[in-house]
Amino acid sequence: MGYVLHLQVDVSQNVAVEEKGLQKGESWSVHKFGGTCMGSSQRIKNVGDIVLNDDSERKLVVVSAMSKVTDMMYELINKAQSRDESYISSLDAVLEKHSSTAYDILDGENLAIFLSKLHEDINNLKAMLRAIYIAGHATESFADFVVGHGELWSAQMLSLVIRKNGADCKWMDTREVLIVNPTSSNQVDPDYLESEQRLEKWYSRNPCKVIIATGFIASTPKNIPTTLKRDGSDFSAAIMGALFKARQVTIWTDVDGVYSADPRKVSEAVILKTLSYQEAWEMSYFGANVLHPRTIIPVMRYGIPILIRNIFNLSAPGTKICHPSVSDNEDKMNLQNYVKGFATIDNLALVNVEGTGMAGVPGTASAIFGAVKDVGANVIMISQASSEHSVCFAVPESEVKAVAEALQSRFRQALDNGRLSQVAVIPNCSILAAVGQKMASTPGVSATLFNALAKASINVRAIAQGCSEYNITVVVKREDCIKALRAVHSRFYLSRTTIAMGIIGPGLIGSTLLDQLRDQANSHPIWDLLTHPLTPNTGL
Repeated sequence: MGYVLHLQVDVSQNVAVEEKGLQKGESWSVHKFGGTCMGSSQRIKNVGDIVLNDDSERKLVVVSAMSKVTDMMYELINKAQSRDESYISSLDAVLEKHSSTAYDILDGENLAIFLSKLHEDINNLKAMLRAIYIAGHATESFADFVVGHGELWSAQMLSLVIRKNGADCKWMDTREVLIVNPTSSNQVDPDYLESEQRLEKWYSRNPCKVIIATGFIASTPKNIPTTLKRDGSDFSAAIMGALFKARQVTIWTDVDGVYSADPRKVSEAVILKTLSYQEAWEMSYFGANVLHPRTIIPVMRYGIPILIRNIFNLSAPGTKICHPSVSDNEDKMNLQNYVKGFATIDNLALVNVEGTGMAGVPGTASAIFGAVKDVGANVIMISQASSEHSVCFAVPESEVKAVAEALQSRFRQALDNGRLSQVAVIPNCSILAAVGQKMASTPGVSATLFNALAKASINVRAIAQGCSEYNITVVVKREDCIKALRAVHSRFYLSRTTIAMGIIGPGLIGSTLLDQLRDQANSHPIWDLLTHPLTPNTGL
């Protein structure tokens, strides 16, 4: 049994609508630039050029803080609540970083506007950090308020750069627009209805063709500053894409697109031209550096494509994440259409709960995972024997001790009377996931995967496969993970194997053999058959 969350979202038609002066739909394109893209004065200029060269009628640009600034802001909070007075000099470093950047890219009135607001913000931060220093503690809302300033400053600088070039541009503090509700898992859920209403009000006051919006930050329904947590700017861009019903969301990064595997581990990894939403979600869930899984949900709702592109290599087309096309489904000869990529998660442990007394007993699984939930552990994968006498699951190694102790306590009586035989922990594990659209319904894919692992002498400790057919997941020893990844990747991503065969005298028997071989080649997605009949006429 495979345990993976899958998305089933209705697709709404992406049409332009007029509401209170804000025209939504195909006229809008959304871009997101992360901290690396905004990391220096020259890079901010480059971002401005990309925005200005986009021929979309209307553009919304979501930006992160400049590179390393978010970490610097967190450091300010940590120093202040630790009563470390060096937070003052650290804040001066933040001021210097943004002042020097502004002097490089702005001048005249634009420079004066930005520096005035920057110094006002710095003075406010000094007062707040002083209060944190005295109290020795920062509330979550205080911390979120402090940390979010990096995005405010980068959005203001970029908007002034673009206005300097004559564009009709405004900057948006998304705390005025984006409303989110906290969840029990320390994440946030967007309130789309309230956010849409606030967006319309904002746009009625700030009509323009280019909007530079802050990523990462938002507000609660009570207008308390909050954040979308780490990788939140991608999430911001996806939410904004959904609110505007945009034509496309482009995520600008420092890589050429999404790779078939981690190129640091597999040198032969290739850039994927397309991924379905589900494939991208699965690869993200299993640790691939694609997008945070929650980023997929807002755009999938409206069928809005996401394009992953490299800001340092504009000639690279990138990877498009969208609904699979008909041609993708019809090309049955290419195995790479079924297994798009591989991802791994390291530093895991397997927990195996086993006993003949588990079979057919209602509530056993609920009790197991209730105990896991009580200690706040994150279950990555679940595998259950069809006989129901054992359940194993993977958790982060840092959490396995608490999980094992909770299970020992919860099932003490069952262990003592023999209904459960053991709660065993297998440390030093990694997960390897193969991800692809409908691959499980394709004959030979699973066999090819496990054959590649067997030939590499990789022992598989557990297996899970989702019934939605988007992934096959195996657990291996941590020290075998890279070897396993390379083995399966080379098996699926090497050029199709060509088997060359010469037939001497292709009469009735030879022709029948050729027909049989051709049928095998047509039904097998991994190899090609190259035949050449040799007859007396060839001079043999």
